[in-house]
Amino acid sequence: MDYQRRIAALRAGMAQRGLAAYLVPADASMEYLSGVKRVYRNYTHMRQNCLELAGLVITPEQVLYFIPRLTGMGTLPFLEGTAVTKAVSIPDPDLTGETWLRELKALGLSGKHIGVNRDIRAQAVLMLQNVLEAKVTDESDLVDSLRAIKDEEEIALMRKNAEIADQVYHEIMPMIRPGERVRSIEREIERRFETHGCSCPSFPGECIVLGPNSGPIFGMNYDKIEKGYTVAFDFGGMYQGYCSDFGRTVFVGEPDRELVRYHELVMKAQLDAMEALKSGECTGQMLNDIAHGVMDQAGIGAHFIHRLGHCIGKDVHERPFLAPGEHTVLKPGMTFTVEPSIVVVRRCCIRVEDVVLRTETGYECLNRITKDIVVVEA
Repeated sequence: MDYQRRIAALRAGMAQRGLAAYLVPADASMEYLSGVKRVYRNYTHMRQNCLELAGLVITPEQVLYFIPRLTGMGTLPFLEGTAVTKAVSIPDPDLTGETWLRELKALGLSGKHIGVNRDIRAQAVLMLQNVLEAKVTDESDLVDSLRAIKDEEEIALMRKNAEIADQVYHEIMPMIRPGERVRSIEREIERRFETHGCSCPSFPGECIVLGPNSGPIFGMNYDKIEKGYTVAFDFGGMYQGYCSDFGRTVFVGEPDRELVRYHELVMKAQLDAMEALKSGECTGQMLNDIAHGVMDQAGIGAHFIHRLGHCIGKDVHERPFLAPGEHTVLKPGMTFTVEPSIVVVRRCCIRVEDVVLRTETGYECLNRITKDIVVVEA
């Protein structure tokens, strides 16, 4: 990855906006810009300043990496080849952010205009304003616009990860049978991703099982699969720092005519939205409106309860979105999900989700496994 090119592009944007520095937390944007690896799992929040203030401070001359001393000993040997020019260890505990503030003052940032990424901690913003008396503004779009367009190396990783998701779906099919517990399937999905080289899930995936006796639609589900249920998948893996996001639906026992119609409508909504990419300039709102229009015309719009999709890359949800109010033009090199669904409580969840690459002539669907109706014996 060409991290120096990315930093140079960010600095060009900083110069146009008069920013003396740009702050990025220890997340996907840090990894994208500098090559410094993030920590993926963070399902609970650890309250320590050495963690809260970790990340990058980018100036016209330097890229400072603030790293917790707690973990820095293991990370420092791997900074070669990154864009980092200086690593600063934050001791544990540093209750007042003294180390961080001292370095920023030494950079001459007191009273200056500092841009931040939207995910920076509020504590950091308050210290910039109250201690350094800096002007702080959200300049997230500077990095969003860079991350939105994937280069060839990134596209290759996204394509490989989509292949892995397809394979995982194929491999877990024998588990879809009456009596199988949802949590057992979800655990097996995670294990399968790891066997194919993924470091962890790209998000807490779900096996959404709906039928006459099913429990909550989303969240922790301990239900067993029963005859007449639909089993809708929403899962993904993290492969070499890039995410997949995948969806298909399986019917347990032959679906009735209404369920078949629902499945056909979901497929039509997805295809119509994707095919619109061949007609010229499109925005996220345009594709969202097309898919929702299919459901509205069929009289079941109330059961399509979410946006059509989102861009995807180092984070599973990136901007721009395929949603109302999203007027950003979808450009070649963008990768995004197209994921219509129909949800009827205690009846069905029918969904399909593919990662799509925007091309000069239209699109490429990176997921290749079948979207036809799949029925398992009950």
